[in-house]
Order: sequence, then C-alpha cells, then structure tokens
Amino acid sequence: MKILEKLLLTIAAVTLLAGCSQNKTDNSKATKSTNERTSQVTTAQKETQTKITVSINGTELKAHLNNSSAAKAFAKELPTTLSFRDYADMPEKVADLNHSLPTKGMPSGHEGTRGAIGYWSPQQRIVFHWGTEDYYEGIHIIGKFDSNNYRNVIRNMGNNVNVRITKE
Repeated sequence: MKILEKLLLTIAAVTLLAGCSQNKTDNSKATKSTNERTSQVTTAQKETQTKITVSINGTELKAHLNNSSAAKAFAKELPTTLSFRDYADMPEKVADLNHSLPTKGMPSGHEGTRGAIGYWSPQQRIVFHWGTEDYYEGIHIIGKFDSNNYRNVIRNMGNNVNVRITKE
C-alpha cells in the first residue's frame, strides 16, 4: 500500500508541475503578445507624427507635429515662413496664420506647456511656448520641440522674425 501511495503522489506532483509549467508558458506568451502590441502602438504613433525643422535666425530646431486634425492641416501647408513676435508678457512667440485650422476631435483648451507648439484658434495663430502658461480655452497643442536648445533660441529670437518651418 505504501508503494502505491508513493506512486500516486509522484504522479500527482508531476501532473501539477506540468500544469504550472504550461500556465507559465501561456502567461509568457500573453505578456510577449501584450508587449508587442504596446510596442506597435508606440511605433505607429511615432510614424504618424510629422517631423519638422524650425529655422530661426540660422539655428535649426528639430520638432514634430502630432496626429491631431489641426496638426495634419498645418503639415499640408509646409514648407512655410511665418513672422513670429512676442505676445504680451507671456512665455511664448506667436505668428498670425490668417486662416483657421480644423480642431475636430481636439480638447477645447490646454495649458501652454514648455516646448509645445500650439494653435491659438480664437486669433488663428501658431504659438511656440518657451515657458509654461495657464489653461486657456482655444489653445490646441499640435506639436513639440525635440531639440534641447529650443527654449533659449525661441526666448531670445527677437520680434518680427521670419521663421521657416519645413518637413524633414
């Protein structure tokens, strides 16, 4: 009887271990599949961004436009040259676009975050945020600067400066 009990316990232990091993394999496959999907989404999002170069006073800044409706419409207008200037006492430079961009599917407002490229829909302007602002209805973020030196270049560029924006 003792031999039979040991044999049954051994079979049960092997069966249990085999089941755990199978679950572990299934879980690692599921994790791998989830990681692949996350990687694909990140890659897909990056591929839909439009890489741009912003030329200010002889300095080229790398940036990108996001996948929003306003950013896609603005990207279709590139290359373009716009005249940027200070706006009030705000940490930004603005350029008149003189026409509207679609904002369908975008939040109705945003805070102007450091390094953001925005569209100010009430007055149809492109905005380079070199500092951070409060939330305002009508600010729509359409991109972001990638170059580390963007803040100094934009902040110190002067007024009524022609800025060339091109697709990479």
